[in-house]
Amino acid sequence: MVILEIKMLSGFVPDPQSLKELKGALLVDLVEEKEDHVMVYIWELPKDIPINYKLRLIQELSVQNLKPAVVKMYDYYQPSDQAETEYIHTCAAGNTT
Repeated sequence: MVILEIKMLSGFVPDPQSLKELKGALLVDLVEEKEDHVMVYIWELPKDIPINYKLRLIQELSVQNLKPAVVKMYDYYQPSDQAETEYIHTCAAGNTT
């Protein structure tokens, strides 16, 4: 089993409809909200077959100097086998259109 741990950006929450869609996505076993994280439990990830998941966020509070948040993926049984990356809202990256 693989866990996808998505930390929310400050001031943002997951869109309820998006969470519902994620719960029904391919290979997803369970989706949980824990404080400022969304945890996605995935049965397995097939090798060399790309799978995309989407989670829309809703901004509830305006936050100045918004910092990136971390998305981490790891093996439930071997947490040391992991990968992580950061994401940020496009406006915080300088696109203020």
